[in-house]
Amino acid sequence: MKAIKPTHQTAFLTTISLLAATGMASAIDVSGADTTYVTDASYKLVGDATFDYKWGGGAGDIDLNGHAFFCDTGGGNRRILGGAITGTGTVAWSGGGVPQLCPSVLSGDKPNTFKGPFTLLNGVLDLDKPAGLDAIPGDLLIGTKGKAMVRLVKSNQINDAAHVTLGGPEISGINLNGHDETIATLTVNAHALIDMGAEPASLTVGDSSACKWDLTKTVTISGFKPGKDKLSFGKNAKGLTPEQLARVGFDDPTGMLYTAKIGSNGQLIPADPIKAINPPFDVSPAAAKQRAKVYEVPGLAQLTGNKSPLKDGLTIAFFGDSITWQNSYVGMIDQAIKNGEGTKGKTIKLVNRGINGADVAGLIKGSQGGGYPGNTPQKSIAEVLVADKVDLAVVFIGINDIWFGKGPAEDYEKSLREIVALTKTRKIPLVLTTVSVKGELPDGKNGNDAKIEIFSEIARKVAKDTGTTLVDLRKAYIAYLQNHNAKLRIDGTLYNKPAGILTYDGVHPSATGNTLLANLIGDGIFSALSKK
Repeated sequence: MKAIKPTHQTAFLTTISLLAATGMASAIDVSGADTTYVTDASYKLVGDATFDYKWGGGAGDIDLNGHAFFCDTGGGNRRILGGAITGTGTVAWSGGGVPQLCPSVLSGDKPNTFKGPFTLLNGVLDLDKPAGLDAIPGDLLIGTKGKAMVRLVKSNQINDAAHVTLGGPEISGINLNGHDETIATLTVNAHALIDMGAEPASLTVGDSSACKWDLTKTVTISGFKPGKDKLSFGKNAKGLTPEQLARVGFDDPTGMLYTAKIGSNGQLIPADPIKAINPPFDVSPAAAKQRAKVYEVPGLAQLTGNKSPLKDGLTIAFFGDSITWQNSYVGMIDQAIKNGEGTKGKTIKLVNRGINGADVAGLIKGSQGGGYPGNTPQKSIAEVLVADKVDLAVVFIGINDIWFGKGPAEDYEKSLREIVALTKTRKIPLVLTTVSVKGELPDGKNGNDAKIEIFSEIARKVAKDTGTTLVDLRKAYIAYLQNHNAKLRIDGTLYNKPAGILTYDGVHPSATGNTLLANLIGDGIFSALSKK
């Protein structure tokens, strides 16, 4: 692509300003890379162009004029193209950023009429035209560079004659989101997901038996509600080949997966249950029920209920790294105490002593910067225990020792024993935790799992040797992930998310992760105070 020269770019921006001032709707000729989309300005491509939608979008139209249009929506903000895409050419779209939270959007009250294929490279793309107006007027390829999902905000966003391909390299799919859609054919070249959504939905696909599917891949139909949802291929039982049909499965909220069968009208429905083949851990309902007991603890309810051991005037200090420093699970515990039936009205002080980036040695000696809040200096743990007049301490530390290899396991154990000794000398009850996770694969194949197990066992040993209350986060996290991050495919294999269940990046907690942490650590505080 040809880059825009500075003089051209200056003129380009001046032209936009003049058009905006005069209210003119003339299209601006443009080509090249890093073109910034300006709200309500319309464009005519005179060469291939890359647009950077940095801060939202607008209602301006885009005439492809025989060229390739690439929309780069990388970053974390919501991107909206509300105008119409017309002409002949190709469109490639990158969701980027945090697509689950900030999807990119094709919207506006005019249909897209361009002739040519549309490729969603990665991320989530919401289709939000009025029902019946084409957001995607031609063939659609979903996924070439990463996980990709097209999500319907309203029904009938894709042209009925469109051929849709679910590509790779990661999971790709269509989220009907409780809406209806019709397409000409479906081709599957990656492990794929079709999500029906919470409300009744339908996906009507033409006869796809002639489409060349990658038969090493599978299609999972999620959220299917028998008798309410409709999924069909063609008008009879030959809308899919037997080989294609064998790669399609239906899941249900309990985690069970079923084979698919096709009726004489082309409709697919669930058939027989599927069993996992050589799973790395027991996936039976009985095993899942036992694992749930490990993490389903009413920690906050017990800690703040009528039998709460929390006394008026108590001070609890939380020591840790960035997970504590973020103040999410600590904040949840604080709110529960403020609103609890047995603790409301009591003066109970929670002190966040997390240090961003700390290992256990750094926690002991303190930090010149990095303490909560922001980048506050923090004194040694011995000084803080005295200065804060701490009545109970929680220590959740170790992932940076493992992640960055700041010290051997022997040093980690020595430091934990030093912390225990400090609290015992001052007769301060201590809650010690194991490390949780780095990566969320529940089968022990995360890169740091072996070392995390070693460090977690050290924390268990120190707690047992010293009579210290232990919260085994590692055990609880793995139990949770084995129950919630092990999805069955139609071929009997399991697939997992590397992150996004209990963490957003493999380490730092998601909302679900913080809720779990608050309950588990709340349970530890309850136990420690109940020992007194």
